[in-house]
Amino acid sequence: MPVQPAPHDTASSASQRRGYETALLAALVPLALAASYSIGHLDIPVARLVTRYLYASREWLHFTSSIPDALLILVVCVAAGSYALFRYRVARHGIDAPAIMYETLAVAAPAAFLAKSLLKFAFGRINTREWLLAPQEYGFHWFNGDARFSGFPSGHMVVFVALCAVLWRFHPRWRPACLALLLLLALALIATNYHFLSDVIVGAYVGLVVEAGTRRAVERAYRGPSLMKR
Repeated sequence: MPVQPAPHDTASSASQRRGYETALLAALVPLALAASYSIGHLDIPVARLVTRYLYASREWLHFTSSIPDALLILVVCVAAGSYALFRYRVARHGIDAPAIMYETLAVAAPAAFLAKSLLKFAFGRINTREWLLAPQEYGFHWFNGDARFSGFPSGHMVVFVALCAVLWRFHPRWRPACLALLLLLALALIATNYHFLSDVIVGAYVGLVVEAGTRRAVERAYRGPSLMKR
């Protein structure tokens, strides 16, 4: 498979990647503080506010109760479609930047789904709707495995942030659309009482970590970051 020339300086890209990963690691401390504060002081008030003002509407209650969870289907479709586009691109143009993007998406989607599944099992936090039925069970039930205790972090945020981060890196013009999509998704997850605020915050961070790890893995597979966008 032919490899196209690097579109920019390899050393510069590697330096930028290391800087991004360092910033992501440094953000872990403020993230932990923000999540802890949200868990202790914001999650319950926000969930009660949503219940009081939005769920007073029977139409909203019926609509949100009938939303199917199609995250796994989405992940399978993205992974399969991206891999097919990767193989097609390689056959036509070799290993170039678009091919790398497709492969990164193909890897990031299942990696994000696996990460959120493992974390949900480990933390065992009750999800918002189950908490409304059993307020005394608010909190974490470590390694529980019960479907009721699968709220933390938000799987949708993990997956969508990871995928949008890939598109953000390769297509700068799409960044406003990616940001708008993620903000709307975060608001929707809270407004439908599928997740607490802290679930969404931590889910977004995990998605960024998954994308960074996927990027590093793909770079190593092609012996350097020369084909990765800045």
